[in-house]
Parts: sequence; C-alpha cells; structure tokens
Amino acid sequence: MGDVLVIFGFLWMVAAALLGLYLGATHAAHLEKLENIAKGGTLFDYHQRLDAYKWRVTVHAHAFLFSIVIVLIGLVIHKTNFSDAATDALGYGLIAAPVLWSVGGLRHSKPLMGAGDLLLLLGIVATLAGLAKII
Repeated sequence: MGDVLVIFGFLWMVAAALLGLYLGATHAAHLEKLENIAKGGTLFDYHQRLDAYKWRVTVHAHAFLFSIVIVLIGLVIHKTNFSDAATDALGYGLIAAPVLWSVGGLRHSKPLMGAGDLLLLLGIVATLAGLAKII
C-alpha cells in the first residue's frame, strides 16, 4: 500500500499542478474583469468574482498539500506494523480524502470537504499512532 499511496500522491500533485496552471493562465483575465467591475461600482459582483477565484485557489492548495501528506505516509506506512487489512483501510481512506475534499471544494459542498478533512485527519492520527506503537 505504501507504493500505491506514493504513486497516488504524485498523481494528485499533477492534478493540483494542472489546476494551478489553469489558475495562472486565467489570472490576467480575472484581474481585468475585476478592474472592470470595480470601475462599474458594483461591489456585490466584484466580491462574487473574487470569491469564486479564491475558492479555486483554495482547492488547488488543499489538493497539493493533501498529496504531500499522502506521499509522506506512503513512505513510512510500512513502519506501523499494521495488519494488511488495516494498512489497506488506511490507504484507501487516504486516497479518498483529497478526492472528496477537491470535489467538495469545486462544488462548494461543505459536507464533502468535511469528510475529506476528517479522513485525512484520521489517517494522520492513525499513522502517528502506528509509528509510535500506540496501536
């Protein structure tokens, strides 16, 4: 499962990087649109546009950071001495975490984002406990 986590983590980094490239490519147009909205004096439209862009930036950052955590856990999971079933459950939960969070973030679904956060947190705590030989 460690190798699977490392590979998945790097693949999710690629997905996050592609989102980042898209954000970078559209940033100039985004700023121009904000400037035009600001000149029109429509504060509500300005904040809607700004918030939508910031949401995508947040999804980009979370996807990338979740990936780093997953790669790190993939590198050390063999040291936990968990059973194969427990290691697989931990791994699948960690794979589901960034997918749920990213889809939730793109759809503005707090329950999905919360589920992704919870899975990542549980994965980190379980790994820590396994490394510290608590469980």
